Amino acid sequence: MDAIIRYTRKVPIWKTIIGFAAILVGLLGLISLLYLALVPLLFGFMMLKTDGSEIDLESKTYRKTDALLGFSIGKWQTLQNPEYISVFNTTENITVRVVTAETTNNFPVIVLNIFYERNKKITVYKTEELKDAFDVASHIADALAIDLLDATVKNDYKWVDKDTLREKGEIVYTD
Repeated sequence: MDAIIRYTRKVPIWKTIIGFAAILVGLLGLISLLYLALVPLLFGFMMLKTDGSEIDLESKTYRKTDALLGFSIGKWQTLQNPEYISVFNTTENITVRVVTAETTNNFPVIVLNIFYERNKKITVYKTEELKDAFDVASHIADALAIDLLDATVKNDYKWVDKDTLREKGEIVYTD
């Protein structure tokens, strides 16, 4: 059994297509000795880049990763006595600026945080799907032998029965 739990955010298919097309244009430009071809080449790599996290269960370490075409990089850090993992509902802000205009768009996102030392946290996963969030949280909670907290509703935090979630796929709360 692999002792490292890996979660990487999926790159949407449209970004993959645009990324590979830009890399192809950049490579063709470099073959023609056009140095401006570096722009689409770098753009293509940025479109294919994704983020994620890895948890090594044997050495009790974790790292936040940046991945490109399956290769991940990141610095390993010690996992300090994890207490529980929470499934948290929030928004992610993306600000777009042009010379004289600016707009901020909010997107709903579900974040998984591992808490340790009472109030310190490590963000280990982000997704837009509630089922995916609870599946990943259940996997991490089982692997680290910690509790699972449903914090998707503001000011209504509930502990989840991990056994029922794993066996039946249903979210049942404990008292």
